[in-house]
Amino acid sequence: MKRPQAGIAAAAAVALVAGGVSVLPALAATGQTLAQVATARGFHIGTAAGVKTLASGQWRQVADTQFTSVTMGNEGKWDATEPAQGQFDFAAAAADAIADYASATGKRLRGHTLVWHSQLPAWVSADRPAAEQRQVLLDHVTAVAGHFKGRAGQWDVVNEPFNEDGTLRSSVWFTRLGEDYIADAFTAARAADPAAKLFLNDYNVEGVNAKSTGLYNLVQRLKARGVPIDGVGLQAHLIVGQVPSTLRQNIERFTALGLTVEITELDVRIPLPADAAELAQQAADYRAVVGACAAVTGCTGVTTWGVGEADSWIPAFFPGYGAALLFDEQWRARPAYSAVVEALGGTPTVPEPPATPSLVTVASYPFETGLTGWGSRGGETTAHSTAAAHGGTGSVLSSGRTATWQGPTRPVLDILSPGKLYTVTAWARTASGTGTARLSMQRQNGTATRYENVSANTAISTTWTRLSGDYLFLPGATALSVYLETTDTTGDLYLDDVTIQTEGPPVSQSPSASASASRSPSASPSASPSASKSPSTSPSASRSPSTSASSSGGGTGCAVRYTTNDWGGGFTGDVTVTNTGATAVSGWTLRWTFAGNQRVNQSWGTTLTQTGSAVAASNAAWNGTVAAGASVNFGFLAGYTGANSNPAAFTLNGTACTLR
Repeated sequence: MKRPQAGIAAAAAVALVAGGVSVLPALAATGQTLAQVATARGFHIGTAAGVKTLASGQWRQVADTQFTSVTMGNEGKWDATEPAQGQFDFAAAAADAIADYASATGKRLRGHTLVWHSQLPAWVSADRPAAEQRQVLLDHVTAVAGHFKGRAGQWDVVNEPFNEDGTLRSSVWFTRLGEDYIADAFTAARAADPAAKLFLNDYNVEGVNAKSTGLYNLVQRLKARGVPIDGVGLQAHLIVGQVPSTLRQNIERFTALGLTVEITELDVRIPLPADAAELAQQAADYRAVVGACAAVTGCTGVTTWGVGEADSWIPAFFPGYGAALLFDEQWRARPAYSAVVEALGGTPTVPEPPATPSLVTVASYPFETGLTGWGSRGGETTAHSTAAAHGGTGSVLSSGRTATWQGPTRPVLDILSPGKLYTVTAWARTASGTGTARLSMQRQNGTATRYENVSANTAISTTWTRLSGDYLFLPGATALSVYLETTDTTGDLYLDDVTIQTEGPPVSQSPSASASASRSPSASPSASPSASKSPSTSPSASRSPSTSASSSGGGTGCAVRYTTNDWGGGFTGDVTVTNTGATAVSGWTLRWTFAGNQRVNQSWGTTLTQTGSAVAASNAAWNGTVAAGASVNFGFLAGYTGANSNPAAFTLNGTACTLR
């Protein structure tokens, strides 16, 4: 799709002011969808996309018809695109899949994000001279922006560089390189893709305040130096009824500098259950935001951070809040949908929700009569057993395990279709004791092998544990197997009732569902959602059964750095574990106990489970080996009430760690 020019929106946007809200004059010919109304204005209406959402037929039906722009989610971030220095794999990270979707549906692609302080692999923050750190930044920006040259209409080059008081955040970039890291990133991005518009993106900068003024002053300095910055992104993660009164004034002062402005991550959260009055207020809020942008020359688009409840970050990040997007749990348009259409000068025609798909079983292994193609991954024994069963009378017993990665496995390449999302479910049980069971996929792409986690949970000997998760099968695999392993034990292991399911033909629409969460107190200021979903599994370097033999590792010693970004009621945790022992650790589990009532909602770089206040964070498929003296980094999102004290102690594979 050819990108419309900013002036087209402005030509139609002589605003009428009604009650302080900008409303555009009606279109001569009303489009049938939000996308058509926006396009008629020369305006972009967008949504964020993850590779798993692309595989949802219902998400696709709404997104295909209602939006003209798509923003990369976690798939475009550093930990997904360059998990090891110099190793880029956009197919495995699935960023290519999002770009391909945008191209196939004629949508503009927004790249997100080249430089950020969060979701960085541990190697990025390793101690190195400033000149080398600068080269790390330049190499990454050049490679990623260059890979999508000609495909990305915009890039969030630098994301969230500010503190709330308008000073620059003390990230690894600022502390080592100073403010110049921002200019370096923009300059490298322009050289890598001269046609893309380059944005600086941040949250809590929608109205005129200390933070947005810090942003304003920075872009003035950058422009004075000739740095190629084209625009600013105002994220706009808002609470219902709290649209800043100075939003339009703020947009105008940035466009007066010759910059393009876009609302990049809009959602308006409501305390649940949302009532009719709150939904009406939310509609007014959406009308105000979209109308303010569309009425200003140079404000060229609005992107919502998701389509509906199924892909919203809000419920996990702000317990007790939700209903933040244009579509509800069943993909029905909320009143805010009509408000956005009206804000763009259209007459709303509320779309019918997509039909609910059926769930089709493509493979089922009840193990009643035998192994049905299942075997061993290493030197252990895999056998049919009638000693224990989840359903029926049979299961698979994996015995004689000498390594945590050993366990029952089965090839499934001939069963799955590339590009489809599958739900994989299994039941596990230990023969004795307790351990963390993990259901995973082993994918071979030529000579490269990747280990992709599906689900993990604590397994015990007295009852069966359910493991269930989604798996997106990406194109290009030459071999694919499903397998069960553990992260912290080599004891005997049972497996039963494995099923693989996917979307089938639509079934009749299910009854309306009402929100049931209790109303929570007023939320604190907005935080960024950029880490709100676990990133796609990053490429594994070279884990093979022969090199992943133990979760204990010899000569263990460890140090932990635990930091949080807290906004009151919610926080992100960043954990760096350093192997201070004499030999490599192959396979790790870090354990701690929260001092308060913190509850983890999402994690990345780890498989994390929580029972009460006890937390166990095990390695992901790609970062299980930590060399002597090396570090591994992971993070999580959590909510809490009361105090958010740091844990007092950590253990790595049972060994107490020092705190840094």
